[in-house]
Amino acid sequence: MHDDFNAYRAELDRLRLTDESKQALTASLARRQSNPARSSPRRLPGTLRLAGGIAAAICLLGTVGYAAITSAPTLLGSVFDGGAAYEQSSGFIGRSVDNNGWTVTITDCVGDDKNLYIGLELAAPEDTVLDADWYCFGTQSGFQITFSGGIPGLGREMHQLPDEDPADNRLAFIICTSSVHGINEEGSSFNGQKMRLKLPELRTGTWNSETMDYDYTTVCPGKWDFGTMTVSYPDSTIHLEPDLPVTTLGVDAVITEVDVSPLSVYVRIEGDALKGHHSWVPKNAPDGWYGCIEYQEIVLHFDDGTSFAVDQNDSNLGGSGCSGGTDVSEDGLLVLRRTYSANINGVSNRLIDVDRVTSVSVCGVDIPLR
Repeated sequence: MHDDFNAYRAELDRLRLTDESKQALTASLARRQSNPARSSPRRLPGTLRLAGGIAAAICLLGTVGYAAITSAPTLLGSVFDGGAAYEQSSGFIGRSVDNNGWTVTITDCVGDDKNLYIGLELAAPEDTVLDADWYCFGTQSGFQITFSGGIPGLGREMHQLPDEDPADNRLAFIICTSSVHGINEEGSSFNGQKMRLKLPELRTGTWNSETMDYDYTTVCPGKWDFGTMTVSYPDSTIHLEPDLPVTTLGVDAVITEVDVSPLSVYVRIEGDALKGHHSWVPKNAPDGWYGCIEYQEIVLHFDDGTSFAVDQNDSNLGGSGCSGGTDVSEDGLLVLRRTYSANINGVSNRLIDVDRVTSVSVCGVDIPLR
Protein backbone atom coordinates (compact mmCIF):
# COMPACT_ATOMS: atom_id res chain seq x y z
CA MET A 1 0.00 0.00 0.00
CA HIS A 2 2.85 2.38 0.90
CA ASP A 3 4.61 1.63 -2.39
CA ASP A 4 1.38 2.31 -4.28
CA PHE A 5 1.00 5.66 -2.52
CA ASN A 6 4.57 6.65 -3.39
CA ALA A 7 3.92 5.73 -7.01
CA TYR A 8 0.81 7.93 -7.08
CA ARG A 9 2.73 10.74 -5.40
CA ALA A 10 5.46 10.51 -8.03
CA GLU A 11 2.82 10.79 -10.74
CA LEU A 12 1.24 13.82 -9.05
CA ASP A 13 4.63 15.53 -8.68
CA ARG A 14 4.89 15.67 -12.49
CA LEU A 15 1.50 17.37 -12.97
CA ARG A 16 1.05 20.93 -14.15
CA LEU A 17 -2.30 22.06 -12.76
CA THR A 18 -4.01 25.31 -13.64
CA ASP A 19 -5.14 27.39 -10.65
CA GLU A 20 -8.77 26.59 -11.53
CA SER A 21 -8.06 22.87 -11.66
CA LYS A 22 -6.19 22.99 -8.34
CA GLN A 23 -9.15 24.71 -6.70
CA ALA A 24 -11.64 22.24 -8.19
CA LEU A 25 -9.60 19.20 -7.09
CA THR A 26 -8.99 20.61 -3.60
CA ALA A 27 -12.67 21.44 -3.13
CA SER A 28 -13.69 18.01 -4.41
CA LEU A 29 -11.48 16.11 -1.97
CA ALA A 30 -12.44 18.41 0.91
CA ARG A 31 -16.13 17.77 0.32
CA ARG A 32 -15.53 14.02 0.28
CA GLN A 33 -13.67 14.16 3.59
CA SER A 34 -16.18 16.46 5.32
CA ASN A 35 -19.26 14.57 4.09
CA PRO A 36 -18.65 10.83 4.51
CA ALA A 37 -21.40 8.70 3.00
CA ARG A 38 -24.02 7.20 5.26
CA SER A 39 -24.27 3.44 4.99
CA SER A 40 -26.79 1.89 2.63
CA PRO A 41 -27.40 -1.57 1.14
CA ARG A 42 -24.55 -3.08 -0.87
CA ARG A 43 -22.52 0.10 -1.11
CA LEU A 44 -18.88 0.85 -0.43
CA PRO A 45 -18.03 2.35 2.98
CA GLY A 46 -17.31 6.06 2.92
CA THR A 47 -13.56 5.62 3.31
CA LEU A 48 -13.37 3.27 0.35
CA ARG A 49 -15.47 5.60 -1.78
CA LEU A 50 -13.10 8.43 -0.87
CA ALA A 51 -10.10 6.33 -1.84
CA GLY A 52 -11.85 5.36 -5.08
CA GLY A 53 -12.52 9.00 -5.84
CA ILE A 54 -8.88 9.96 -5.27
CA ALA A 55 -7.75 7.07 -7.47
CA ALA A 56 -10.22 8.20 -10.15
CA ALA A 57 -8.82 11.70 -9.95
CA ILE A 58 -5.27 10.52 -10.64
CA CYS A 59 -5.79 7.42 -12.78
CA LEU A 60 -5.36 9.31 -16.06
CA LEU A 61 -2.80 11.87 -14.94
CA GLY A 62 0.88 12.08 -15.74
CA THR A 63 0.76 9.18 -18.21
CA VAL A 64 3.80 9.06 -20.48
CA GLY A 65 3.00 10.46 -23.94
CA TYR A 66 0.02 12.51 -22.81
CA ALA A 67 -0.25 15.97 -21.31
CA ALA A 68 -1.42 16.60 -17.75
CA ILE A 69 -4.47 18.57 -16.62
CA THR A 70 -5.10 21.65 -18.76
CA SER A 71 -8.78 22.33 -18.10
CA ALA A 72 -11.41 22.47 -15.38
CA PRO A 73 -14.11 19.76 -15.42
CA THR A 74 -16.33 20.26 -18.47
CA LEU A 75 -19.44 18.50 -17.15
CA LEU A 76 -19.35 20.34 -13.83
CA GLY A 77 -21.43 23.47 -14.25
CA SER A 78 -22.13 23.20 -17.98
CA VAL A 79 -24.20 20.01 -17.62
CA PHE A 80 -24.38 18.92 -13.98
CA ASP A 81 -24.49 21.00 -10.83
CA GLY A 82 -21.81 20.40 -8.23
CA GLY A 83 -22.37 19.04 -4.76
CA ALA A 84 -22.81 15.57 -3.31
CA ALA A 85 -24.49 13.98 -6.35
CA TYR A 86 -21.65 15.01 -8.67
CA GLU A 87 -19.08 13.78 -6.17
CA GLN A 88 -20.89 10.43 -5.90
CA SER A 89 -20.67 9.75 -9.63
CA SER A 90 -17.74 11.67 -11.14
CA GLY A 91 -14.23 10.63 -12.06
CA PHE A 92 -11.45 11.18 -14.65
CA ILE A 93 -9.52 14.39 -14.41
CA GLY A 94 -7.41 15.13 -17.45
CA ARG A 95 -5.80 13.40 -20.39
CA SER A 96 -4.85 15.68 -23.25
CA VAL A 97 -3.84 14.89 -26.84
CA ASP A 98 -2.39 17.44 -29.26
CA ASN A 99 -3.05 17.40 -33.00
CA ASN A 100 -1.36 20.15 -35.03
CA GLY A 101 -1.65 22.57 -32.13
CA TRP A 102 -5.29 21.70 -31.44
CA THR A 103 -5.58 20.06 -28.00
CA VAL A 104 -8.49 17.94 -26.81
CA THR A 105 -8.72 17.11 -23.10
CA ILE A 106 -10.85 14.51 -21.33
CA THR A 107 -11.75 16.63 -18.33
CA ASP A 108 -14.15 14.50 -16.29
CA CYS A 109 -16.80 11.81 -16.50
CA VAL A 110 -20.02 10.98 -14.71
CA GLY A 111 -21.25 7.40 -14.63
CA ASP A 112 -23.01 4.45 -13.09
CA ASP A 113 -23.28 0.81 -14.18
CA LYS A 114 -25.37 1.53 -17.25
CA ASN A 115 -24.60 5.13 -18.26
CA LEU A 116 -21.36 6.98 -18.86
CA TYR A 117 -20.95 10.65 -19.81
CA ILE A 118 -17.51 11.95 -20.79
CA GLY A 119 -16.65 15.66 -20.90
CA LEU A 120 -14.23 16.99 -23.50
CA GLU A 121 -12.68 20.41 -24.04
CA LEU A 122 -11.07 21.45 -27.31
CA ALA A 123 -8.51 24.28 -27.27
CA ALA A 124 -7.50 25.66 -30.66
CA PRO A 125 -4.30 27.66 -31.21
CA GLU A 126 -4.37 31.16 -29.77
CA ASP A 127 -6.24 33.79 -31.83
CA THR A 128 -8.39 31.08 -33.44
CA VAL A 129 -12.05 32.06 -33.40
CA LEU A 130 -14.54 29.19 -33.30
CA ASP A 131 -17.78 31.00 -34.09
CA ALA A 132 -19.57 28.60 -36.44
CA ASP A 133 -23.05 27.44 -35.42
CA TRP A 134 -21.79 23.98 -34.49
CA TYR A 135 -18.84 21.62 -34.73
CA CYS A 136 -18.41 17.85 -34.72
CA PHE A 137 -15.69 15.23 -34.83
CA GLY A 138 -16.45 13.45 -38.09
CA THR A 139 -20.18 13.04 -37.45
CA GLN A 140 -22.32 12.73 -34.35
CA SER A 141 -21.41 9.05 -34.10
CA GLY A 142 -18.26 9.03 -36.25
CA PHE A 143 -15.85 8.77 -33.36
CA GLN A 144 -14.50 5.45 -32.07
CA ILE A 145 -14.98 4.31 -28.50
CA THR A 146 -14.48 0.72 -27.37
CA PHE A 147 -14.51 -1.07 -24.03
CA SER A 148 -12.53 -4.13 -23.01
CA GLY A 149 -15.62 -5.87 -21.62
CA GLY A 150 -17.46 -5.67 -24.92
CA ILE A 151 -20.40 -3.67 -23.55
CA PRO A 152 -23.51 -5.26 -25.15
CA GLY A 153 -25.92 -3.03 -27.02
CA LEU A 154 -23.60 -0.05 -26.66
CA GLY A 155 -25.23 3.23 -27.53
CA ARG A 156 -22.98 6.24 -28.17
CA GLU A 157 -23.46 9.84 -29.21
CA MET A 158 -21.49 13.07 -29.06
CA HIS A 159 -22.97 16.53 -28.63
CA GLN A 160 -21.42 19.96 -28.63
CA LEU A 161 -22.30 21.80 -25.44
CA PRO A 162 -23.50 25.42 -25.53
CA ASP A 163 -20.60 27.76 -26.27
CA GLU A 164 -20.57 30.51 -23.66
CA ASP A 165 -18.00 32.60 -25.56
CA PRO A 166 -18.15 32.12 -29.37
CA ALA A 167 -15.25 34.57 -29.77
CA ASP A 168 -12.72 32.43 -27.89
CA ASN A 169 -10.68 29.43 -29.03
CA ARG A 170 -12.39 26.75 -26.93
CA LEU A 171 -15.30 24.33 -27.39
CA ALA A 172 -16.87 21.78 -25.06
CA PHE A 173 -18.40 18.40 -25.96
CA ILE A 174 -20.05 15.51 -24.19
CA ILE A 175 -19.92 11.83 -25.16
CA CYS A 176 -22.97 9.87 -24.01
CA THR A 177 -22.79 6.10 -23.80
CA SER A 178 -25.29 3.60 -22.42
CA SER A 179 -25.71 -0.17 -22.40
CA VAL A 180 -28.52 -2.69 -22.16
CA HIS A 181 -26.97 -4.16 -19.02
CA GLY A 182 -29.77 -5.87 -17.12
CA ILE A 183 -31.57 -7.10 -20.22
CA ASN A 184 -28.64 -9.01 -21.67
CA GLU A 185 -27.17 -11.11 -18.87
CA GLU A 186 -23.71 -10.68 -20.38
CA GLY A 187 -23.85 -6.96 -19.63
CA SER A 188 -21.24 -5.39 -17.41
CA SER A 189 -20.63 -2.03 -15.76
CA PHE A 190 -18.69 0.74 -17.47
CA ASN A 191 -16.83 1.23 -14.21
CA GLY A 192 -13.43 -0.48 -14.28
CA GLN A 193 -13.47 -1.03 -18.04
CA LYS A 194 -10.44 -0.40 -20.24
CA MET A 195 -11.59 2.25 -22.72
CA ARG A 196 -10.08 3.35 -26.05
CA LEU A 197 -11.15 6.67 -27.56
CA LYS A 198 -10.27 8.04 -31.01
CA LEU A 199 -11.63 11.26 -32.47
CA PRO A 200 -11.51 11.98 -36.24
CA GLU A 201 -11.07 15.39 -37.87
CA LEU A 202 -12.93 18.41 -36.48
CA ARG A 203 -15.56 19.66 -38.89
CA THR A 204 -18.36 22.16 -39.20
CA GLY A 205 -21.17 22.22 -41.73
CA THR A 206 -24.19 23.88 -43.25
CA TRP A 207 -27.46 22.22 -44.19
CA ASN A 208 -28.00 21.63 -47.91
CA SER A 209 -31.74 21.55 -48.61
CA GLU A 210 -31.18 20.05 -52.08
CA THR A 211 -29.13 17.06 -50.98
CA MET A 212 -30.93 16.92 -47.60
CA ASP A 213 -27.57 16.53 -45.91
CA TYR A 214 -24.79 18.67 -44.47
CA ASP A 215 -22.00 20.18 -46.54
CA TYR A 216 -19.01 19.67 -44.27
CA THR A 217 -15.86 21.76 -43.98
CA THR A 218 -12.80 20.37 -42.23
CA VAL A 219 -11.55 22.74 -39.55
CA CYS A 220 -8.68 20.62 -38.21
CA PRO A 221 -7.54 17.46 -40.06
CA GLY A 222 -5.92 14.45 -38.46
CA LYS A 223 -7.12 12.68 -35.35
CA TRP A 224 -6.85 12.55 -31.58
CA ASP A 225 -5.98 9.11 -30.21
CA PHE A 226 -6.22 8.93 -26.40
CA GLY A 227 -4.92 5.39 -26.19
CA THR A 228 -6.22 3.00 -23.55
CA MET A 229 -7.35 4.25 -20.16
CA THR A 230 -9.28 2.83 -17.23
CA VAL A 231 -12.77 4.12 -16.54
CA SER A 232 -12.97 4.85 -12.83
CA TYR A 233 -15.49 6.67 -10.67
CA PRO A 234 -17.16 6.03 -7.27
CA ASP A 235 -19.75 3.26 -7.12
CA SER A 236 -22.64 4.97 -5.34
CA THR A 237 -25.46 2.85 -6.73
CA ILE A 238 -27.87 1.32 -4.22
CA HIS A 239 -28.62 -2.26 -5.35
CA LEU A 240 -31.71 -4.06 -4.02
CA GLU A 241 -33.41 -7.39 -4.72
CA PRO A 242 -36.76 -6.82 -3.00
CA ASP A 243 -38.81 -9.70 -4.51
CA LEU A 244 -42.01 -7.82 -3.75
CA PRO A 245 -45.39 -8.42 -5.42
CA VAL A 246 -46.62 -5.67 -7.72
CA THR A 247 -49.50 -5.11 -10.12
CA THR A 248 -48.60 -3.65 -13.51
CA LEU A 249 -50.31 -3.73 -16.90
CA GLY A 250 -53.29 -5.21 -15.03
CA VAL A 251 -51.52 -8.40 -13.95
CA ASP A 252 -49.61 -9.60 -10.88
CA ALA A 253 -45.81 -9.80 -11.07
CA VAL A 254 -42.74 -9.42 -8.84
CA ILE A 255 -40.22 -6.58 -8.48
CA THR A 256 -36.95 -8.53 -8.52
CA GLU A 257 -34.32 -5.77 -8.84
CA VAL A 258 -34.06 -2.05 -8.11
CA ASP A 259 -30.96 0.11 -8.64
CA VAL A 260 -30.88 3.78 -7.66
CA SER A 261 -27.82 5.77 -8.69
CA PRO A 262 -27.07 9.49 -8.93
CA LEU A 263 -27.82 9.27 -12.68
CA SER A 264 -30.70 6.86 -13.07
CA VAL A 265 -33.13 4.34 -11.65
CA TYR A 266 -33.40 0.76 -12.90
CA VAL A 267 -36.30 -1.61 -12.13
CA ARG A 268 -36.74 -5.23 -13.19
CA ILE A 269 -40.23 -6.77 -12.98
CA GLU A 270 -40.80 -10.47 -13.72
CA GLY A 271 -43.71 -12.89 -13.81
CA ASP A 272 -45.40 -15.52 -15.93
CA ALA A 273 -48.46 -13.30 -16.22
CA LEU A 274 -46.40 -10.88 -18.32
CA LYS A 275 -45.92 -13.46 -21.07
CA GLY A 276 -47.62 -12.34 -24.27
CA HIS A 277 -48.41 -8.93 -22.78
CA HIS A 278 -48.26 -7.19 -26.16
CA SER A 279 -51.61 -8.76 -26.96
CA TRP A 280 -53.33 -6.44 -24.47
CA VAL A 281 -51.01 -3.45 -23.97
CA PRO A 282 -52.32 -0.45 -25.97
CA LYS A 283 -50.47 0.53 -29.13
CA ASN A 284 -50.44 4.16 -28.05
CA ALA A 285 -47.44 5.58 -29.90
CA PRO A 286 -47.76 7.14 -33.38
CA ASP A 287 -45.70 4.33 -34.91
CA GLY A 288 -47.76 1.65 -33.17
CA TRP A 289 -45.12 0.78 -30.59
CA TYR A 290 -46.39 -0.99 -27.49
CA GLY A 291 -46.34 1.16 -24.35
CA CYS A 292 -45.50 -1.66 -21.96
CA ILE A 293 -42.70 0.24 -20.16
CA GLU A 294 -44.38 3.65 -20.08
CA TYR A 295 -47.11 3.28 -17.48
CA GLN A 296 -45.19 2.31 -14.36
CA GLU A 297 -45.00 5.13 -11.82
CA ILE A 298 -41.59 5.41 -10.14
CA VAL A 299 -41.16 7.91 -7.29
CA LEU A 300 -38.07 8.66 -5.19
CA HIS A 301 -38.65 9.80 -1.59
CA PHE A 302 -36.10 11.93 0.28
CA ASP A 303 -35.12 12.42 3.90
CA ASP A 304 -36.67 15.90 4.04
CA GLY A 305 -40.13 14.57 3.15
CA THR A 306 -40.05 15.61 -0.51
CA SER A 307 -40.47 13.26 -3.48
CA PHE A 308 -39.58 13.20 -7.15
CA ALA A 309 -41.49 11.31 -9.85
CA VAL A 310 -39.12 9.82 -12.42
CA ASP A 311 -41.30 10.44 -15.46
CA GLN A 312 -40.46 8.39 -18.52
CA ASN A 313 -41.42 11.35 -20.73
CA ASP A 314 -38.49 13.34 -19.32
CA SER A 315 -36.01 10.48 -19.33
CA ASN A 316 -33.42 8.95 -21.56
CA LEU A 317 -34.92 5.49 -21.97
CA GLY A 318 -31.86 3.77 -23.42
CA GLY A 319 -31.76 0.16 -22.29
CA SER A 320 -35.41 -0.23 -21.30
CA GLY A 321 -37.26 -3.15 -22.78
CA CYS A 322 -39.15 -6.38 -22.24
CA SER A 323 -39.34 -10.05 -23.11
CA GLY A 324 -42.33 -12.30 -23.51
CA GLY A 325 -44.14 -9.54 -25.32
CA THR A 326 -45.28 -11.60 -28.29
CA ASP A 327 -43.54 -14.92 -27.65
CA VAL A 328 -45.16 -16.72 -24.72
CA SER A 329 -42.24 -19.14 -24.58
CA GLU A 330 -40.02 -16.27 -23.33
CA ASP A 331 -39.91 -15.29 -19.68
CA GLY A 332 -42.26 -12.45 -18.82
CA LEU A 333 -40.02 -9.47 -18.09
CA LEU A 334 -40.11 -5.67 -17.98
CA VAL A 335 -36.94 -3.63 -17.60
CA LEU A 336 -37.38 0.05 -16.78
CA ARG A 337 -34.43 2.41 -17.23
CA ARG A 338 -35.01 6.08 -16.52
CA THR A 339 -32.66 9.00 -16.08
CA TYR A 340 -33.80 12.02 -14.12
CA SER A 341 -34.09 14.51 -16.99
CA ALA A 342 -33.06 15.02 -20.60
CA ASN A 343 -32.87 18.72 -21.30
CA ILE A 344 -29.56 19.49 -23.07
CA ASN A 345 -29.61 18.06 -26.61
CA GLY A 346 -31.28 14.98 -25.17
CA VAL A 347 -28.58 14.64 -22.52
CA SER A 348 -29.68 14.05 -18.95
CA ASN A 349 -28.61 16.96 -16.78
CA ARG A 350 -29.98 16.16 -13.33
CA LEU A 351 -28.23 14.13 -10.66
CA ILE A 352 -29.70 12.80 -7.41
CA ASP A 353 -27.94 12.69 -4.04
CA VAL A 354 -28.44 9.00 -3.24
CA ASP A 355 -27.52 9.54 0.41
CA ARG A 356 -30.75 11.50 0.79
CA VAL A 357 -33.05 8.93 -0.87
CA THR A 358 -34.96 6.97 1.79
CA SER A 359 -37.23 4.85 -0.40
CA VAL A 360 -38.46 4.28 -3.93
CA SER A 361 -42.01 3.36 -4.88
CA VAL A 362 -42.80 1.35 -8.00
CA CYS A 363 -46.44 1.15 -9.09
CA GLY A 364 -47.43 2.09 -5.53
CA VAL A 365 -45.16 -0.46 -3.82
CA ASP A 366 -42.82 1.32 -1.41
CA ILE A 367 -39.29 -0.11 -1.11
CA PRO A 368 -37.10 1.27 1.72
CA LEU A 369 -33.48 1.91 0.71
CA ARG A 370 -32.07 1.93 4.24
